[in-house]
Amino acid sequence: MKRALGLGEIMVQMNPTEKGALRFQTLFERHVAGSEANTIIQMQRMGVECSFLTAVGADEFGKVILSSLRSEGVNTHGVVEDRSNPTGVYFVQRSYPVPNKTMVFYYRKDSAAAHFGPENLKDEHFVDLDLFLVSGITPALSDSCNQAALKSIDLAKKSGAQIAFDTNIRINVLKTRDYAIKVLEPFVRKADILFTGAGDMAMLFGNDSEVARAKIIEMAESARIIVFKKGSDGVEALVDGKEYSMPSYKVPVIDELGAGDACDGAFLASYLQGNTIEDSLRFANVAGAITVSLKGDIEPLPDWQAIETFLNVHGAGEKRLLR
Repeated sequence: MKRALGLGEIMVQMNPTEKGALRFQTLFERHVAGSEANTIIQMQRMGVECSFLTAVGADEFGKVILSSLRSEGVNTHGVVEDRSNPTGVYFVQRSYPVPNKTMVFYYRKDSAAAHFGPENLKDEHFVDLDLFLVSGITPALSDSCNQAALKSIDLAKKSGAQIAFDTNIRINVLKTRDYAIKVLEPFVRKADILFTGAGDMAMLFGNDSEVARAKIIEMAESARIIVFKKGSDGVEALVDGKEYSMPSYKVPVIDELGAGDACDGAFLASYLQGNTIEDSLRFANVAGAITVSLKGDIEPLPDWQAIETFLNVHGAGEKRLLR
C-alpha cells in the first residue's frame, strides 16, 4: 500500500444551515476541515495509507478534530495537543453577496497549528513514505510553520518521497504579490507534483494567463507534473512536457469549499496507485464535482465505489437505475 503524509492546519468549520449574510444566521452545522487534511482524507478513502502532522488545542474542538482524523483511518501520531493555544475555527458564508460563491471568516490567529514548528518533526514520521503533501496556506501561517514545512520537504526527499505542493493562496495571509512569491517560491521550486489555478497564478504573476502559466512552469523547476485546476472548466496537466486536458462534470453547486482539495487527493491517490494521467484527471474531476454538490469539506469526499457509481450514472444518464 502506498503511504502519504500531510502537514497543515485542520479547523472546526461552522457552516450555516441557510444561505445569506452571517449576521442573519442563527443555526450552524459543525464540520471539520482544512485544505491539506481534506486532501489527505480523500487519499485515505481511495486506499492510500495516510498520516497527518498538525497541532490542535487541548480543548473540545481539538478532540473533535482528532476523532475525525482517526475515524477516517488517518494516523495521528504526529498531531500535537497544545495546552497553551486554541484550535482554530472558521465560519462560512454561502451565496452572499455573490450567488453560489462562498466566503470564509477565519478565527485562527495564534491557533495551536500556527505554533507548530520544526521541533515537532520526528524522523519516524518520514519512514517508508511515498508522498509528502503541503500547500501554500501552511508556510504562510507563521515563521515556525514555514520552517516546519521546509524541513519536512527535506526529510521527505531524503526518504525518497515525492513532494506534492498546491499554491492554494489565501489573501488574508498572503496579502501582496511580493510576499506571496517570497513565501511560495521555495516550495514551488522543490515540488515534484504542483497544483495551481488561475486565481493563484494571477495573484503571483498578473492577469495575462499565458504569461502567468509560462512563469509558474519556469519556477517549478523540479516538477514532473503540473496540474492546472480550472473549476467548472475542468483540469489540465503538463507531464514531462506533454499536455493533458479533462472537462468537468456539470452539477448543482451547494458549497464550493473543498473541491480543489478533493481534486488534489483523487489525482494523487490514483496516480500513486498506477493509473494513467488521463484517468487520474478524470477521477479528480469526479471528486470535485461530488464535493461541490454537498455541504462540508470532508463529508462528501468520495471513495472508489462512489467515483465508479458517479461515472456509470453519468455515462448512462436516466437509463441507469440506483434503486
